Amino acid sequence: MIVQGLIWLTFVLFSLGQIGRLSFFGQQVNVYAYEISIFLLLLTLFWQYQFKPFIFFKTKMRIAILFFLILFLSLVFNSSKFTLFENAVGFLYFSRILFYALYFLYLSYHVYKNKKDIHFIIQGFYIFAGLTIMTTLIQYFLYPDLMNLKYLGWDPHYYRAFGLFLDTFIAGAIYGLIFLFFYFEDKKLKLNPIVKYIFMSIYLIYIFLTYARSLYIAFFITIFFALLKSKKLKLFLLIIALFIGLLTVVPKQKGEGVNLGRLYSIYSRLGDYQTAGKIWLKKPFLGWGYNRIRYVKKQLNLISEKDFDITHAGASFHSSFLIILVASGILGLLIFILLLFKLSLISPLMTFSVLLLSLLSLTDNVLLLPFTMFILLTFAVMINPSRR
Repeated sequence: MIVQGLIWLTFVLFSLGQIGRLSFFGQQVNVYAYEISIFLLLLTLFWQYQFKPFIFFKTKMRIAILFFLILFLSLVFNSSKFTLFENAVGFLYFSRILFYALYFLYLSYHVYKNKKDIHFIIQGFYIFAGLTIMTTLIQYFLYPDLMNLKYLGWDPHYYRAFGLFLDTFIAGAIYGLIFLFFYFEDKKLKLNPIVKYIFMSIYLIYIFLTYARSLYIAFFITIFFALLKSKKLKLFLLIIALFIGLLTVVPKQKGEGVNLGRLYSIYSRLGDYQTAGKIWLKKPFLGWGYNRIRYVKKQLNLISEKDFDITHAGASFHSSFLIILVASGILGLLIFILLLFKLSLISPLMTFSVLLLSLLSLTDNVLLLPFTMFILLTFAVMINPSRR
């Protein structure tokens, strides 16, 4: 029961989003409350299984091991160009990705040995989805403006749905993943169809209320192919009609954030892509090392001293693929894409979740966020590991 309790606790803490975050060193190091419960879960599973998961999955881990090896080498080879503190921060974030890989490895092995515990994971996800509906509803009507948190580096979203994740792109990615979860919901669970479609409808509305155009495009492409595969294109037309109806019915608030014709974000991203390209060309094969982007920008005078500690964008680029490219070079990016492809083959839910996050990650850093890594790997755990 300890494992089951920690699984449920993890999902409850995960629903806290950014308000469950602990920040250190001017927000350069962040830890989330749910990661503490994952750590306790890993300790429990390690006590129970020791190194058996590594032996069981050894033939399936080669690509992941190669990816982590490239990330590690990129950190080591460039360590002399950075301070001890900067190297420590880079290593901590490298360790975080490894941490999530271990979460997937050990929980997958546990589910293989205790197949009934899949239901605890799915029930935990239901709890998270329900809590997120409530917190987003409260946020949208009672806390629609993030202007008062601008000094902490958050964008001042106004009358947009972002829930407790405090960012429309992060929240939108999570809303999209939850929608896909209920669409591909396992029939063996016998979820009431009415409940299923209520959840899907609510999250479709939340996706609309983010006013994130890249999310709209990525979501429609993903749903189109998902429904094409299921031969349910009439449902796709229904979703399009619902979106058009929402555009007509939902009162339009004042502000650039809800203006779907805004251009400033497009220009910002184009400039960001150019900066990433210039930095990558200086270290094209193995890159600069993971999570050193903030420090590289500072060395090359590409970020102001004022924004160095505060802005969240300073430590990344508007694309997860560009982050991997700059961090680990072209070798790391190719292995990363191959790893995503392998993950997408696990199940239809994983196929379209990877597609959604990959499309979103062309315009913002979504794939490498702790929140989306947790959900994506949890989806992978839900599939019987013996079939992988």
